[in-house]
Amino acid sequence: RPAASAAPALRLVSSPAPKYPPEALRAGTSGEVLVEITIGTDGSVTNARVVRASPPRVFDREALNAVRRWRFEPIDAPTTTRRTLAFNPG
Repeated sequence: RPAASAAPALRLVSSPAPKYPPEALRAGTSGEVLVEITIGTDGSVTNARVVRASPPRVFDREALNAVRRWRFEPIDAPTTTRRTLAFNPG
């Protein structure tokens, strides 16, 4: 179970942007996805899940695909945190 005590400083080293779903882009749909991610000691994302998405199920897959490729500086213990990814067609 990841440590829930004082969270270490998480420094993002690499954060590829999510792809914009073509159908959402064509429709001009914007939204955001709140994801919960667990970062392993090597700085890789070991687990990711959608906590909340608006609109539902439009951007979930691309948000998860993106955060799974994120890399953080190595840390002492696995840590879980939340991040919001915004999708804007402009």
